[in-house]
Formats: sequence, structure tokens, C-alpha cells
Amino acid sequence: MLTTDGSVEPFPGGFALPDEVRSTPVVVGDRLYVGTHGSGTLHAFDLATGEQLWQAQAPNWIHSEMIVADGTVWVGYGDRGEERTDGIRGDGPGGVLALDAATGERRWQHAVDGHVMPTPVLHGGRIHAAAGDRHLHVLDAATGELLERVGIGAVVSMAAPAAGDGVLYTAGLYDDPRVVAYDMAARTTVWQTPVPQADSGLDDVPPAVSEGIVVTTSHRDLVPLEHLEHWAHGFDAATGELLWETRLGDGPFVVNNKSGAPVVADGTVYVGSPTTERLHALDLRTGRQRWAHASGPVKAAPAVADGAVVYSTTTGAVGALDAATGLPRGRQQVSDRPLAPAGPVVVVDDAVLAGGHDGRVHVLDLDALTGRTAGAVLAPLGTGLPAVGAIAALTLLVLRRGRRTGR
Repeated sequence: MLTTDGSVEPFPGGFALPDEVRSTPVVVGDRLYVGTHGSGTLHAFDLATGEQLWQAQAPNWIHSEMIVADGTVWVGYGDRGEERTDGIRGDGPGGVLALDAATGERRWQHAVDGHVMPTPVLHGGRIHAAAGDRHLHVLDAATGELLERVGIGAVVSMAAPAAGDGVLYTAGLYDDPRVVAYDMAARTTVWQTPVPQADSGLDDVPPAVSEGIVVTTSHRDLVPLEHLEHWAHGFDAATGELLWETRLGDGPFVVNNKSGAPVVADGTVYVGSPTTERLHALDLRTGRQRWAHASGPVKAAPAVADGAVVYSTTTGAVGALDAATGLPRGRQQVSDRPLAPAGPVVVVDDAVLAGGHDGRVHVLDLDALTGRTAGAVLAPLGTGLPAVGAIAALTLLVLRRGRRTGR
């Protein structure tokens, strides 16, 4: 697996792509890997110079982050479409691609009936891909051979699985909303917990797992297609027992990516809401709200670094709040279009990388954004980083100069 010692500073001019970026840019070594939405192009850039090293083509949209390990890139592809009469979601081609990390040359392709918009998980030499066909596809990472097809019982739209202690957690909707835990070593479903009051959003949110608790969010209809109520949920990671639920507030109907994605650091859940247009901090153990800030509409999981919560909005802004108090520390308007909903904030070498619908990965100075001196540290998220685990909800990658980290 490639790692970095933090000696490479991201190109300050950013990275230009031919179409919208809706997935988290992934940094491994001296490279940045990212795909595009409508065009389905896949790109590798020199992190320091911004030079494109290769471009490849997927059969459909890219919402999945790229997983990079052992000289290989794995990525899911597929479109949202509509739920079909057969209960499958995704109208066009869907599946998983494996590429040579150095050249972008295709190594194998696994097709599914439906989409693979959620980012897969690499574990134990196997790729685990949640798909629009209501199944988890377990593939041999080297060959793409289908090893197992595990029924989830609901459609996973963009709820990229989170992994903790060898267990994978995801969530689905249509027609039986539920959160699911799957043991990747034993290759068995550990538990499935119904969330019957969830009307939307649950299938869009990559869960976060930390300290034995799985956190996700969902919406309940107050007036269908008009007014929503946003809720956060905490589950026991071992048993699936519902530990707490917290009402975040209500607001007008949100089209697509309806629910905010959580991230956990130091016993606190940070989650934005496109419904309440606020960023919330909750106690991980109890769900009690510690603070809320009028951030604007936030769909992507924030990043936590240097004592700050860094977030992006669907109105094109990147902001930073004090992690303990929720007080503003800085904000920059970087685009007149939305920033990526699947987790667009990555902190690398005291820089913030944010992908946007404007076809750019923007690079911002973390110190300028937060008003603090350098010294970001690795936030204890309780799960893997996008380089090899690709958890869309957990978008933080902090690489401090002189410190070797990664996965």
C-alpha cells in the first residue's frame, strides 16, 4: 500500500476535471485520484504539480471514492435512476472496476444489475460492494470473481458501508428501511435492525462507527414531498440495539442526497443537515445535542482537524467551526455551484481539498480557513480512511508533514 510522509504539498491551483465531482478525492502517496459524475471519467493527478497522469473511462457515473492499495484502484459505478418494478435501482450499467494504479489500465470488471454508487470496502483480499440490486457483492480483489452475494433486503442508494473491527455497516430503504451489520471474516450477517419510521435518507447516508456505536441519519415525512423531519440514530455496533434517537429539526423537502452524513471524533458526532441548514454536534453515547450552527445546507460528512470542524455546503462554501463550541472560525465561498455531496473535504498537509459540481477539486489553506497555526493531527474517526477503506461518510485524511500515515 502506498503511503505518504507528508512531504508533498497539494497543487494550490487545484485540479480541473471534465465534469461534476460528487465523490471524495483520494490522496495516496504523491497522487490524487478522483472520478466524475455524468461522464464517468477516472483520473490520477500528480498531487504537487496538478498534472494529469492518466485518464480512464467507466461505463457510468462515478459516485464512489477510489480505493487504492497494492498498485490497484477499485471503484464502483452506476446511476441513480428510479426504483424499477423489479425492486432494483439503477437504469444504466452498474458494477465495480479494478485498474492499474500506475497507468489506469483496466484489470477486471464486475457487472451488477443495478448501480454501485456506494464506495466499496476492501478487507481481507476481498471487495465488498453494496449495490442497487439489494445485495452486497463480495468479490476477489485480485480477479473480480464473485465469491458471495449477500441479501440486504433493501436498496442501498449511496450509503457507502463503514467498517469497524472487521464488521461492515450499511443501510437501505425500499421497502423495509434497515441498518445491516455484516462480519467480513466470518462472511455472515450479524444483525439487521429495522428503522420503520424512516421515509427517506437512510439509504443515502454512509454510517459512521466509533467506540462500539454506529451512527446514521434519516428523514420522516411531515408532509410528503413538501416538509421533512431530520433524525439522527445511534445503534450498538455489536447487537444492533437502538441506543438513542435525536430530532435535528425540520425543513422543506430536499431533492436527492436528502440526509446529512455523520463523522465521529473524540466522542462527538458531527453531522450537517440539508433540511435544517445547520451543522450539529451530538454526544456519541447519548445523542444529546452539544451545539448547532447555522452553516447552510450540508450533506457531506465534515472533517475534523486542528480543533476545527471543516464542512462544505451545497451553496459552494467551505467553512470551519470550533469543534468544542461550534463558534465560527472561518468561511470561504469557493464556487457558485454545490460542492460534492459524497464527502468532498479532505485535509492533506494543512490543505483542504473539496470537489465540486463545477468540475474542480478546490484547494484551500487550512490555516487561513481556521485562523489558526499549522498542526493538524489525525482525528480518531474509528474507521478506515478513503485510500483503502473508502468510507464516504468519513472524509478525513490528515497527513502532517514528517508523519507517515495512511491505509
